[in-house]
Amino acid sequence: MQIDSNERLEEQPMMHGNGGHGRVHPAASSSDFSGEMNQSVSAPSSDPSSSPLYSFHFEKPVPPPPPPPKAAQPGEYVVQVPKDKVFRVPPPENARLFEHYTRRAKRRRRCSCARVCACLLAALLTLAVLLAAAAGVAYLVLRPKRPAYAVQALAVSGLAGVGNASSTPATAAFSPGFAATVRADNPNGRIGVHYDGEKSLVSVSYDGVLLAGGAWPAFYQGPRNVTVFVAKAKGSGIRFSESVRGQMAAAERLRSVPFDVDVEVPVRLRIGRVRTWAVPARARCAVVVDRLAADGKVVSASCHVKVRFLSWRK
Repeated sequence: MQIDSNERLEEQPMMHGNGGHGRVHPAASSSDFSGEMNQSVSAPSSDPSSSPLYSFHFEKPVPPPPPPPKAAQPGEYVVQVPKDKVFRVPPPENARLFEHYTRRAKRRRRCSCARVCACLLAALLTLAVLLAAAAGVAYLVLRPKRPAYAVQALAVSGLAGVGNASSTPATAAFSPGFAATVRADNPNGRIGVHYDGEKSLVSVSYDGVLLAGGAWPAFYQGPRNVTVFVAKAKGSGIRFSESVRGQMAAAERLRSVPFDVDVEVPVRLRIGRVRTWAVPARARCAVVVDRLAADGKVVSASCHVKVRFLSWRK
């Protein structure tokens, strides 16, 4: 069978597995290149399929039309809301995820708080250890000692005739005054002492009865220094019972009248250019005089000192 080159072979449309949407038809001319494959035959050939011009064209399936909107029944209203305005109920999985992340966040906060507390406690412990080490080194290097005090003289006024019941009535009020000459000794070689006189207190009592009160003078005492000063105390409106007046009269006849002198004064230690905080220094002195007069002499005196700063040696 021979095929003329001027003739064209036409084939019927081919059915494919895509539902018959693919179709083969001859091309209109050789200049059409829109999705077509043209082949021209210049000479007779024994293969019929090689000479005709084939054209393939695939069409997309047409989607079915949307169903018509449901007609509103009598008494019903159809409201159309834009899609971006529709509020949807989240699925229950979101609530479980929210609880899970909330618990995890709380655990993280607890862990972070515990971590901060642990770091703060560690810093405080480290600081305490460093301070203790520094205090220990300072104690070993400085070897601090307690200052010593001694009452050298005690002038008494305002108590003349307290033991003479005939000259002074039993209801008489006295205004005793005391002037104590004190010797302060600082035995430390590298530590000075600042005495704060504004907050100090000096009191004199007899057999538990407070007679007078005063203040400790403010001054600075350098290392290995001895300072002698006078501390004064004054009282007024003091009334004695008959028994106390009898005891004082008997003690004066024996030339041994005991008094208790109590001192409380804040002190600041100075080491080089460094001054410490104020610590209370307390002293209690037992002083015995021969008579109740300004020119009385001290028969005996002893003082006990307490200073709350590290550990003081005698």
